[in-house]
Amino acid sequence: MKKIDLLLGISNIILNSEDTDTTLSNIAAYVKDAIGSDVCSIYLKNGGRLVLAATNGLSENAVGSISLGFDEGLTGLTFSDNRYTFIRNAKSHERFHYFPGINEEPYQTFIGVPLKSREHEFGVLVFQFRKNKLNTDTMQKLLMAVAAQVSGLVLRHYLLQQDEAEKGLDDSERIEKGVPLSSGIAFGEPVMVLSKMVEKTHDSVSSDEELAEFRSALEKTTNDLKELINKMESSSQEIASGIFETHLMMLNDVSFKKDIENHIIERKKSASFSVRHVADKYIRRFRSINDAYLKERAQDIEDIATRLLEHLGAVCKEANLLDNSVVFANRLTPGETASLDLERVCGFVTEKDGVTSHTAILAKSRKIPAVTGIPNLHNKLEYAQSVIVDGYDGIVIFNPMQETIDKYNAKMSAKHTQPEGRDIACQLVPLKDGSMVHFYANISSVLDSEKAGLFCAEGIGLVRTEIFYLRQDIPFTVENQIEIYKDIMRAFTDKHVVFRLLDIGSDKKTAYEADEDNPALGNRGVRLLLTDYNKMLDDQLKALITLHKTYPKIKILVPFIADVSEFFTVKNRARAIAGELGLELPDFGVMLEIPSVIYQMDQMQGECSFFSIGTNDMFQYFFALDRGNPMVSSLYRLDNPAFLSLLRRILERANDINIPVEICGEMAADPEILVKLIEMGYRDFSVSPYAISELKHHLLNTVINI
Repeated sequence: MKKIDLLLGISNIILNSEDTDTTLSNIAAYVKDAIGSDVCSIYLKNGGRLVLAATNGLSENAVGSISLGFDEGLTGLTFSDNRYTFIRNAKSHERFHYFPGINEEPYQTFIGVPLKSREHEFGVLVFQFRKNKLNTDTMQKLLMAVAAQVSGLVLRHYLLQQDEAEKGLDDSERIEKGVPLSSGIAFGEPVMVLSKMVEKTHDSVSSDEELAEFRSALEKTTNDLKELINKMESSSQEIASGIFETHLMMLNDVSFKKDIENHIIERKKSASFSVRHVADKYIRRFRSINDAYLKERAQDIEDIATRLLEHLGAVCKEANLLDNSVVFANRLTPGETASLDLERVCGFVTEKDGVTSHTAILAKSRKIPAVTGIPNLHNKLEYAQSVIVDGYDGIVIFNPMQETIDKYNAKMSAKHTQPEGRDIACQLVPLKDGSMVHFYANISSVLDSEKAGLFCAEGIGLVRTEIFYLRQDIPFTVENQIEIYKDIMRAFTDKHVVFRLLDIGSDKKTAYEADEDNPALGNRGVRLLLTDYNKMLDDQLKALITLHKTYPKIKILVPFIADVSEFFTVKNRARAIAGELGLELPDFGVMLEIPSVIYQMDQMQGECSFFSIGTNDMFQYFFALDRGNPMVSSLYRLDNPAFLSLLRRILERANDINIPVEICGEMAADPEILVKLIEMGYRDFSVSPYAISELKHHLLNTVINI
């Protein structure tokens, strides 16, 4: 048989394949007859051994039961040497390994051909002949071409094997233990954050509609790739066009498409969820193989998935949630949560968030139960229709039975909750020495500002302006900012409101930023404002200075100062802008987050009007402890004596230079730590507006005599 006919025959078998085992068996039979061998066998790598996966000529009972070590027998010799192996008088060879009962005795000539990609070996294709054969170049080239074609099928076999993380999953009740981020209990329906979008809830998913959307996206993506290939070829960029040809081949792989469609139809998942789920499964498997070429193919899958998700609208920032949605994500960024209707979110579950991550801060501030440290969320959500989040014990229950639901209903009823009424929130908190404790609000939305007014916050201690920037689908212009800031000021026209300049970076990634190996120590905060976001800084200063004319109690807070020169650079730019506008400059403050600035506080006397201690980041940089890493969550204890000593020193230095200082962050939201801070001498605290009533209740009932 001619080489081309043989390879076409194998291609037809692969194209018409239903499952890998049958296809391998059909290939073994076809190639055996075409080559004229007496046996054709396929051994595949499985763990640390080579397992007989298909044969024609040996006993069928041997399939799956016969295995060899990588250096065992002639097959192992082929695998370990990673080369075409031709052996006459095979039974006399020192490496010959005899398996009784599989009909192997009569064969004389052995030919082994490695099944591999450029570097990684998958197994061995074996031919055996009763008579001794001649080793010809023609035979060698033909069998190596056959092995190359079979290798493609074997690679797909590895990729389509059921992931260990998926085994044993079904729609029965499952309990997962994680790390609690925010206390409380939530009953809800799971939704998944997918590349800046939230998956549609199950009640709104129509399999027919989702299938149609997927096929439409598939067609559009195919056309995109064909157009790119034509452009590359017409401009003689043949290497680049080859990349997109690979993408096109992967995109139209029968198994890839079928896997996605099965998720849509059988699991009642959205097209976006299915694309992301299947793509991640392929990516994980490519990256698990110790082969540079195959690892690169993982990026090809990611590129394909991104194109499909774009055509599915998965990069839009709007998501319509139903009530009682439990949001699942690998790790939530401010940009992703900015698109959520938090009034409809009853819980958060993530894989990789720390106890002071954005998710934790948001959940605590909103009193939304949250748990992190739950692995393989995509796989677990494939079968999940409902979920319970126990933020007290860090437990997530998928598909809870009625008995479990009843148990948690009783647990919710038994939990004692502190009063949250406006009457308590609006009471004053005087101390024995005649001073007062003041509570200001940290806000991330206009709704937060309204809640802060409702709970009698004495002002706004921190407006996280980056949240408004991250949620914008239009440029964050001066005019746009002024309108948003006016909405925030509505409840606080006669009280001070502190606007922190854009604090972008670290976990607050945007599409405009390049990845950094260590973003927490990288180009973030004021560093970014003075470099890549230069124009954005000027626009924001202009908006706030303009607004200050109408609202004179506006203050500006500069984030992430490591050196005093950074503060003066920002303030000098603001001074120049105010001069151009003919307006007065608002008060400027510095956010103390990096320990180095503590030793420069006196240099800011006369220029800095106030300090705000960002306790979350200050702790992180003081102890070299990644605040977003759940692996070190147990070490993140804000009542650490050394840290309390640091805060005492900051207060002393601030008092020495007569600059007021407040505590900002989740530290003050802990009633016990709050008491320690008050005893230390702190009086001003900026916390979540939702925490004010609970904190005042604690102080009024326990520490009024401080």
